[in-house]
Amino acid sequence: MAVCSICGTMFDNVGGTCPECGAPAGGAGTDQPAEAIYQEALRRMKAAQFGDAKGLLVDAIQKDSSKGDYHFYLGSANYKIGDYQAAYKAFQQADRLMPDNDRIHKCLVAARQRMTEEKQ
Repeated sequence: MAVCSICGTMFDNVGGTCPECGAPAGGAGTDQPAEAIYQEALRRMKAAQFGDAKGLLVDAIQKDSSKGDYHFYLGSANYKIGDYQAAYKAFQQADRLMPDNDRIHKCLVAARQRMTEEKQ
């Protein structure tokens, strides 16, 4: 028996993937390269499965923290689920890795604005 680390479904680990969401058994990226995990996270983002995407992006970053895109999309996933402080932190890391990126700067401003609104 296995439990999917992405969606929480319990299943018999016959095929090696979760029958509900398709994630590999044993964790989102136990034996997958960071880029494959990142690509799956992008698919989840496009499907508006932001919580799943966040988990995958965390896994990808654990395998390779040098990719600014991984941090940017982690910030985007956090922003979409309403965790603006975590979004801001991820956008800051993306900015350190990919300086002078207007898209990241706009996201930093948006996340800071949301954090300010939450305090009021």
